[in-house]
Amino acid sequence: MPHRRNRSDDANEDRRTFLKASGAGAVALSLAGCSGGGGGQETTETESDETTTEEEPDTVAEDASDIPQGGTLRYGMSENPDTANYMMAGSVYSAVALNLVYDFGTVTDPVTYEIQPWVFTDWELQNADADQPEIVFNVREDLTWNDGEDFTVDDVIFSHDYIIENEVGEWSTVWNNIAEVTEDDGDWDCRMTLTQPVGTWDSTALGACPMIPEHIWSDVDDHQNYDPMEERENGPVGTGPGIITQFNPDTDMQVQFRDAEEYPLTDLDWIEEHDNLRTGGPFLDQVNFSIYGSTSALTEAFMRGEIDTHYGSLRTEEIPEAQDTEGLGLINGYDSGFGYVDMNFRREPLDDIAFRQAAAFAWDDYYWVEELQQGYVYDGDFAQSPGYSGVRPETVYDGELLEDPASEAFKFRGQDETAEPDVEAIRSFLENGEVIDGSEGTYAGREYPGSLSGVEASQSEAKHDYTFDEAVSSELDDLSDVELYVNGEAISEVMDGPIEILISPPGENPKTGQAFERWAENLGKVGIPVTLEPTGFNTRTDIVAYDADYDIYTAGWGGTSAFGTSLQLFFHSNQAKEESGADSYNYNRSGYGVVDAGADDLIDDAYTEMDPENRNEKWATAIEKTYLDMAYMVNDYSKMRMPMNTADFTGAIENIVDPAYANWFWQATHIHQTE
Repeated sequence: MPHRRNRSDDANEDRRTFLKASGAGAVALSLAGCSGGGGGQETTETESDETTTEEEPDTVAEDASDIPQGGTLRYGMSENPDTANYMMAGSVYSAVALNLVYDFGTVTDPVTYEIQPWVFTDWELQNADADQPEIVFNVREDLTWNDGEDFTVDDVIFSHDYIIENEVGEWSTVWNNIAEVTEDDGDWDCRMTLTQPVGTWDSTALGACPMIPEHIWSDVDDHQNYDPMEERENGPVGTGPGIITQFNPDTDMQVQFRDAEEYPLTDLDWIEEHDNLRTGGPFLDQVNFSIYGSTSALTEAFMRGEIDTHYGSLRTEEIPEAQDTEGLGLINGYDSGFGYVDMNFRREPLDDIAFRQAAAFAWDDYYWVEELQQGYVYDGDFAQSPGYSGVRPETVYDGELLEDPASEAFKFRGQDETAEPDVEAIRSFLENGEVIDGSEGTYAGREYPGSLSGVEASQSEAKHDYTFDEAVSSELDDLSDVELYVNGEAISEVMDGPIEILISPPGENPKTGQAFERWAENLGKVGIPVTLEPTGFNTRTDIVAYDADYDIYTAGWGGTSAFGTSLQLFFHSNQAKEESGADSYNYNRSGYGVVDAGADDLIDDAYTEMDPENRNEKWATAIEKTYLDMAYMVNDYSKMRMPMNTADFTGAIENIVDPAYANWFWQATHIHQTE
């Protein structure tokens, strides 16, 4: 399911780390790769920043029977949750509570990324070669809803029917992939018919649909305006361990946990088989969520001892203090997403791969990674987290994770190894109509070995004619005497002013502000006028996700798929405004595949490939094509450092992907009091 996760606060500053020449990080990161099926991670847009580590998951020593029971964990957030209605929730700040209330058919193992039993106990793929393959599966018999009613097979069928019939936007994976779920007339409980072959069927289909109670939702005619907190004192009804007892979007939320005997799923055998996971949780009584309005306030609250942990990573500058302060600690983890820049392909010359690549040459990645982030992020390249490396082009095609020259095609073009952009090289690239299309060559002074997969960009030469002539934009004063002309017209006239970049307010994220000021200045030196528009996350999301009324914006994704399938959301044409409709939340904001370039064929082919090895190769190829097309300019991947009050709490799982969000369920069911 796609969710938004905001990512512009100072936590973003801890979101990226530069791999040193030794390559130690790349070796360790490979443990997070994918080997087999699955692929149902939640995708969320983000403004926060996190951090990653280079160690294997720690071993958990305690026996569950010896773990202290009870206690309240105080969890801080920088932004407001949007709704307690899971059918409409599009924010990570709602999801951290709601994901503790609802369960799915299958679950992704947080350590191995294998697909494991959850609400469904066992399953079998049938008619795999048919246009509409089928899956038969059995349902657990010992679950109850948190209002005391028994969970039944009828609830499973109803859950799918409701989301399919209503085409619930936030759960498009369900109705895009599943035609129907019915009671099986043989030895199985249920039969699921797919709309098409789905390569990651065991997670994208079996694990895609939240279980919702028929006795509640059968009376909900308008899912868009349903408020479960108005209907019941304890809010939404699910089979999960959590009950939402408070939901005040401006200030706080509270989740209380059910008694252990009411929730058997954390006692499954496959959990006990892990050295670093434990059965028997959750061990806490409740989690209290507090909203602080900014990452700065959030960090200060943690350092003052007002909260025990918070969403995202600790800010870069606070990490040493936390490490040196008795009673405070950091939970290391991998990023489940990335920070990125998106350009609106509906506008010239942003519709041109050549222009987008040239703009990327001016992004000073060393300044961002090493100076501003102090090495707490990885330099970005492909739109796939290195924590989920199994479908990244370097992993599939025997390259070096994050360090392969084929993943560094758009690195900063500095002049004589200085911080100054190589203005002449970038200008020449545009004037010559060049495109890094996957072919080996030297581009803007930097050698490129050719694509790893053999894929080619959607263009082999520039769409527009670029020249440089007298500057007419005041934004270029003191930066450049010349301006980029597009087909004979000054770019500031083509775009009715300077290119506008929507960024988070610098007060919320000073380092992001500094990085984009540097980028704007570098582009100005080339002759491309740019202005920065500080805009709050929610406003920015509305502008780009619904209206598509922007030039460039920056944000991030978290909770992405371990298996490449998030690419379908980000870049397939059916996720763009032109296809999904004006009132829909659009994941493909740029219009990639509709108004410019595209990888629909590659994405569709990968999405429907049932053989795991072939599927991984196809996703890697699609990922590399979107990279060459500059569908996103990926800035970084976090090294996550989730803060923790280690004086009072222990048990958090180290060195898994996104411990504060994508795997927050596992943290919430493992964390316990120290005594």
